[in-house]
Amino acid sequence: MDYKDLANVIFPDVKDFSYYEEKYPRRNLNEDAIVTRFAPSPTGFVHIGGLYQSVIAKKLANQTKGIFFLRIEDTDQKREVENGVLDIIASLREFGMAPDEGMIDEIKEKGDYGPYKQSLRKEIYQSYAKHLIEKGCAYPCFCKSEDLEQMRQKQELAKERTGYYGVWSKCRHIPVNEQIDKIKNGEEYILRFKSGRKSRKEN
Repeated sequence: MDYKDLANVIFPDVKDFSYYEEKYPRRNLNEDAIVTRFAPSPTGFVHIGGLYQSVIAKKLANQTKGIFFLRIEDTDQKREVENGVLDIIASLREFGMAPDEGMIDEIKEKGDYGPYKQSLRKEIYQSYAKHLIEKGCAYPCFCKSEDLEQMRQKQELAKERTGYYGVWSKCRHIPVNEQIDKIKNGEEYILRFKSGRKSRKEN
């Protein structure tokens, strides 16, 4: 078994990333044009830091004849407030920073590079995650929270940098066939990136 088999077990039904490369081609803008975004969470009022960020983003886009777009980061849906998206849109308009693309109310959007709600972009991200797994640049990690806490404690005692890396990234070196077996057996996992070395096939 190889990385492609692993990717198909994790993401059996997602489209190939080339589909999205074709669907979202390079924008027809000047070479020096800048595309900027404001990506707030609809969990409360727009604060001064968000407005400051939007001022800079909108100005850069306008100066270079680029695009300023609004993407709603709605993945923390438990904390969402009623009319949160509408309040964000109204705040930007009130301060003269209406986006060129993005959400225009709770449901509607304008622009060709949506969806402009993060929760609706899952299939896009899964497609690229599958591509990374196929290339050997990402892998499933089966460590439980208690495993990670024990690792952190050992790192602190050894006065080493805390984190999941190098010799501490034990799931990184599990053979592909074992990874597939774990997934088929229903073990929970998250995906992690590989970095710092060339990928290789594992049998």
